[in-house]
Amino acid sequence: MPFIVCDRPDPEQMVEYYTIAGLPGDPESPLSASIEYGVKYDISDVPPGTYNIRVSACNQWRCSLPSPLDFTVPDEPSIPTNIRLVF
Repeated sequence: MPFIVCDRPDPEQMVEYYTIAGLPGDPESPLSASIEYGVKYDISDVPPGTYNIRVSACNQWRCSLPSPLDFTVPDEPSIPTNIRLVF
């Protein structure tokens, strides 16, 4: 499964949550920080296409400037052809 992730922030920044913009039906915000990463968001259900997303880290006072990520979700692979039994 593909995930959007980022490094965990410095604890002194007191990041409480993240926001993600640029995906279909933008995810519910806020996204909680994960233990392993700063943010970990499953994109396995994102339909094929090219995306330009922006992720911001937020504490109780404000959010960071957004960090961009561009990626493409490919179409499904072609169906197998010339299927047969070989003896």
